[in-house]
Amino acid sequence: MKEDKRIRDVLDLIDPPKGFTPWHGGPTLMGCLRGVETEQAAWRVTPERNSIWDLVLHMAYWKYVIIRKLNPDYPKGFERSPANFPEIPETPSEKDWKTDKMLLQKTHEKLIREIKKFPAEKLDEPCPTKKGWTYAQLITGIAAHDTYHIGQIQVLKRLYEEMIGE
Repeated sequence: MKEDKRIRDVLDLIDPPKGFTPWHGGPTLMGCLRGVETEQAAWRVTPERNSIWDLVLHMAYWKYVIIRKLNPDYPKGFERSPANFPEIPETPSEKDWKTDKMLLQKTHEKLIREIKKFPAEKLDEPCPTKKGWTYAQLITGIAAHDTYHIGQIQVLKRLYEEMIGE
């Protein structure tokens, strides 16, 4: 199976090889969560804004959605509920935070596997969505989605440090 350059470029962003720095210079998905403790993950700038934890679960969900689009035989049913922005525990624990980070990591790894095995000749075909996006658009879209939310997480980490002083 011939690899398409678009796939390689996406993989360089979301699963960079060792020593590769993405053009934006920012951290990887799991790298941006390194050192984020439970309290910081659950913290919100205001009650109606997303926390780092909310974003982690949101990213895991959308990775799951793209996996299902790339591989319709992939098992149905996201592990958390409600799906898009699952609720975080009312009294968050370190174990809960670790479990949800692992959910993101596992879903991310599954997505990487599905992208790597997706047939290049199907990239320009429309995916069965209401919007008619191509598979290439879905794959590049999930990379952009990651980059966007990683940036948000980086900002939330800095705000937490400035406002909470830890």
